[in-house]
Amino acid sequence: MIGKHEIPQWKMDEVEQLVSLFKDYSNVAVIEVAKLNDKQIQEMRKILRGKVIIRMSKKSLQLRAIDKYRQESKKEDLNEFAERIPGQAALCFTDLNIFELKKIFNQSEWMVPAKPNEITPVDIWVRAGDTGLPTGQVISELNMTLRLPTRIQNDTIWIREDTQTHQAGAFVDVKQAAVLKKLGVNPIKSLIKIHYAWSDGEIIPEEILYMDLEQFQKDLTSAFFSAQNLALELGIVDKETIKPMIQKAHRGALGLLFELPVYFEDLRDEYVRKAVLNANAINAMVLGGDLPIPKTEDKKESKVDESEDEEDEEDEEVGIGGLFG
Repeated sequence: MIGKHEIPQWKMDEVEQLVSLFKDYSNVAVIEVAKLNDKQIQEMRKILRGKVIIRMSKKSLQLRAIDKYRQESKKEDLNEFAERIPGQAALCFTDLNIFELKKIFNQSEWMVPAKPNEITPVDIWVRAGDTGLPTGQVISELNMTLRLPTRIQNDTIWIREDTQTHQAGAFVDVKQAAVLKKLGVNPIKSLIKIHYAWSDGEIIPEEILYMDLEQFQKDLTSAFFSAQNLALELGIVDKETIKPMIQKAHRGALGLLFELPVYFEDLRDEYVRKAVLNANAINAMVLGGDLPIPKTEDKKESKVDESEDEEDEEDEEVGIGGLFG
């Protein structure tokens, strides 16, 4: 009879710890650790201490914990959350807004060595000066692997001049990467990037997290005005179109009044302004000059009895009401 396989206690403890963290925090961000080094993780833990708990576990234990938490909590989208977890991932438990966490990650940039058997995204340079490396077999590695101009001074190897070893897009093999790392050359910028996140029942994918918000705002503004213009053309009245429609009607009413053979005392300044604009147009065509446009004068209020004021307020109307009353 085959004995029942016992699960090690440390695995059960890890699953329980993850379930507890799921219960304690509202947001979980998933970061891939395959492209990160231990120093980056440790530094980020210091920066986020008290705000985020970063937990690195085996994928099998993460999946067990998610399944157990799903059964207990009945939360939505946990199956999808589990399906998306990459092979090597860290779970970041936090009550911070996920976009705020992304901002903190983006502000924390590291320079890291070129990775072996990968294409470098940047030019790689080895600067002139003391490498600090003792003489010996290392000098042949520098000369043969990276073709660096070297010299011996004070029992250490020096690089005679700044030397470019790789252009952006070039392949870095294992030996070259090892020598560059030995020289302390860290040419590549590295950021901790959120693969995706789970926020209290909602999956937030990477394309949403890293959306260009400035461009999105521009697109949203353009769409709003396009929709508003279409609604105005169709005569649809709502809170977004009523004010522009009133303004358009007011301008149309003024234009119509200027064409009629009648005179309204209340619109004296508008008549004068319209006449000056017409005169300027004619003057510009004939003489190439403009006439000054008079400023609107404030009307002087006369002192009258309170009873007369009340009557005037009832009789006089401004804007469209005055035109059509």
